[in-house]
Amino acid sequence: MEKLILDIEARSAEELIKHSKGPGTRYVFSDHNNNPEGNIYVIMRTVENVDHPEMHIEPHQHDFESLFIFKGYNPDMSGLVVEVLLGDQWHRVESPKTIRIPAGLNHNYRFIKGSGEYWNIVLTPGANYNKTVR
Repeated sequence: MEKLILDIEARSAEELIKHSKGPGTRYVFSDHNNNPEGNIYVIMRTVENVDHPEMHIEPHQHDFESLFIFKGYNPDMSGLVVEVLLGDQWHRVESPKTIRIPAGLNHNYRFIKGSGEYWNIVLTPGANYNKTVR
């Protein structure tokens, strides 16, 4: 039963294909290191007072469905503005929002302004993000 209780760790996104360090702090909740028998990769990135766009990911796609969740730090979860690439089109999104990303859809995101959290949930065998990136 102890394998079902996962430790959380702050780690750079540089360990991922097509990613660089990125703004704020990235927390890994579930991946191939702490959940190798699982099928869900989950991270949360926190950012404070973003005031300029910063690209830290190359556009990419996955073999399985994923979700982006954006939550600002205001009581109503507003306060974070991002741009999300879906296919070949960028969309300006204000939190709170969830973006469903079907398998095979080219995607990316960048913070524009504000403070809040970004959650990424990817279905992937062995919770191994890099094995599904294309």
